[in-house]
Amino acid sequence: MPATQVHVLLAVCDTAHSAPVAQALMLAGATVSMVHVRSAEHLLECLAEQKPSLLVLELDREWGALEQLRTQHPALPVVVLLTKPTEELAFAISRLGAEDVWTLPMHVASMLERVEAVVQRAHAAGESVRAALGEDPGRGIPPAPLSGDVEPAISVNERSGSPAGRNAPPSPPFMMGDNPRMAEIRDTIDKVSGTDVTVLIRGESGVGKEVVARLLFEHSRRRQKAFVKVNCAAIPHDLLESELFGYEPGAFTGAVRSKPGKFELADRGTLFLDEIAEMHPSLQAKLLHVLQDGKFSRLGAKRDVSVDVRVICATNKLLEERVREGLFREDLLYRINVVTISLPPLRERRDEIPILTDYLLRKYALQYGRTLNPLSDEVTQRMMEYDWPGNIRELENLCKRFVLVGSETQILRELSSHNGGVQGSAIQGENRNENTPQNDAATNLSLLEVGRRAAWEAERQAISETLVATNWNRREAARRLQISYKAFLNKMKQMQVREPATLGGEAGENEDASGNFDTQ
Repeated sequence: MPATQVHVLLAVCDTAHSAPVAQALMLAGATVSMVHVRSAEHLLECLAEQKPSLLVLELDREWGALEQLRTQHPALPVVVLLTKPTEELAFAISRLGAEDVWTLPMHVASMLERVEAVVQRAHAAGESVRAALGEDPGRGIPPAPLSGDVEPAISVNERSGSPAGRNAPPSPPFMMGDNPRMAEIRDTIDKVSGTDVTVLIRGESGVGKEVVARLLFEHSRRRQKAFVKVNCAAIPHDLLESELFGYEPGAFTGAVRSKPGKFELADRGTLFLDEIAEMHPSLQAKLLHVLQDGKFSRLGAKRDVSVDVRVICATNKLLEERVREGLFREDLLYRINVVTISLPPLRERRDEIPILTDYLLRKYALQYGRTLNPLSDEVTQRMMEYDWPGNIRELENLCKRFVLVGSETQILRELSSHNGGVQGSAIQGENRNENTPQNDAATNLSLLEVGRRAAWEAERQAISETLVATNWNRREAARRLQISYKAFLNKMKQMQVREPATLGGEAGENEDASGNFDTQ
């Protein structure tokens, strides 16, 4: 694009931080004016003089009078630069309605990509304004001033420019709060993103584990290669092996030609294994082999394939408990658990709620072509008090419904009913057995966890009863329960089912001196 089409005002507090940003803006074809701003009032004066089509503002503290910026320049795209994110700055960004947020320092490739995207959006927005004012969009003149003197001619869905770009909102403002745990996570990401170590991301469903995985990828040396995601829970385990490792013709019925697996597609890049706890134990051994040697064979192949892949895993399950249940290999847990990032739920990082809400409302207003209506103080307060059991995914669905329906009454009713339901269940539980200490722990378990524990207890009881019925003949008990003898012994060990001291065990099947079963 012609350099004169996009005029960027780069308002900085420290020129040393922003010099790379200025270079990237110029590489993207923009004309850049850099000013050292002392206050919000000084910034408004610079905007009135230069009338840019894009403002890139470095925030190092909470500034007063920032609301005037949006009042006087309602349609001016704003990008915020941060070096030390804090809770105060998060609220300031929320009031600004920033187009994007860049946390410095940033890798050159990532910066160039984001700079180019925002410059293109600013260019398209300027074209829309000139077209609305009856000017020739192709003349290459600076855009009309987007100030309080001119009625903004851009609706929410036109802000991103061309139809192809209307569904492309700015990058999500993730981990922008001042929560100490999130600051620790940001520090961990900075330290390990440049390495090739395997990372395990833990957290409840919907907390943003995939976002962390993509941040690790975007800040790594492999960012120019592929990022391949595999949801281990969404693919049946008998198909997951062929998806991960590929197959050769004739490997199974219907395999008429060779197909590369996800590991080959991610060669020299990053493979993200989501819901790793749901991977079948028979496949975990092959995954462990790949992580150790970087080699595997396609289904039906006669030779190994070598790959160079960084693996990032995520789970919302407690893997240590899955190991105790015999559902996850302990050696695989040690292999993938080189670095662990544990994401707290949204209720423990409430300072991010206003930022995420603002981003999600603008995202879906752009996507669905709706007018962007701000939330009332009452709804905002109720959202800050809500526990968000579904985390960011639940917040996203609520923002989507508000954009489409536009009813705050419905939002308030949903938040009240959900909170009331949780509190009501807790009160009823206390009335039923208020002196039972384990009752509180049970209310914090997910339905899946409750089911898993119930199944574990039922299986242990079945093994114990069968052993008693067979006079502790382990081979006969395994036959009746229709599992292999070795698997039965392992189950006994995991569930700590032990023969009473008054009974004698079968020869060769008793525990050894170390407490381990002899499975030979």
